[in-house]
Amino acid sequence: MQTTRAAMEPILIITRPAPSGEVFARSVIAAFGAPVPVIAAPALQIVPIPYTMPDASQLIFTSARGVAQAPDGAGRTAWCVGDATAEAARAQNYDVRSAAGDADALVDLILSHPPADPLVHLAGRHRRGAIAARLTAAGLRCTTVETYDQVALAVPDALRHAAQGDAPLVVPIFSPRSAQGLRDLTFRAPLHIVAISATVAAPFRGIGAATLLTTGHPDADHMRDMTVAVLRSLTGAGD
Repeated sequence: MQTTRAAMEPILIITRPAPSGEVFARSVIAAFGAPVPVIAAPALQIVPIPYTMPDASQLIFTSARGVAQAPDGAGRTAWCVGDATAEAARAQNYDVRSAAGDADALVDLILSHPPADPLVHLAGRHRRGAIAARLTAAGLRCTTVETYDQVALAVPDALRHAAQGDAPLVVPIFSPRSAQGLRDLTFRAPLHIVAISATVAAPFRGIGAATLLTTGHPDADHMRDMTVAVLRSLTGAGD
């Protein structure tokens, strides 16, 4: 019986790039309160891009990865998409404004308090939301500077094998590109997708083995809480 129980223990699949993936996995396990098998399957590798920092006092960040590629803030204003990004910018000496939401919330925040100086979005090569274009269309001066690339990685063998197993797979997904490798697999194992948004969840609606959940708020804390809730439902923890 011990072998059967171990085989059916849910496995947490982490597709976020390092080091964010490891940090998120630790937060899930700490909140769950018990060890959880983890397969690290980062879909992307973050690769810095050499760039020239503009002379700008108003910067836009849509991820902590963007902050990591930026210089010390030295008191400059950072317009941040969410609280995790804002925390990273604050630690780097920026004067932070957080939208505590998504790209739409960030655009609304900036337009409700439009700065007089030009804005610069320090971003990845692959991005969503068309933030600079939307702000420019609204009459603000805003440009985008690419500071890092997100290079696709191969799906690890451990995930391929788990997809054909019996153990439920719990997969928090933060972006469409981090889900690409999963969409290319076939699944025998029960698949439990925890998506940060309906857009991220949409490509999985055709997978019969998949259960889809979407967080009510697009941030890491809500993703952690929903992931923990799924783990508890599968293990009976907390009953």
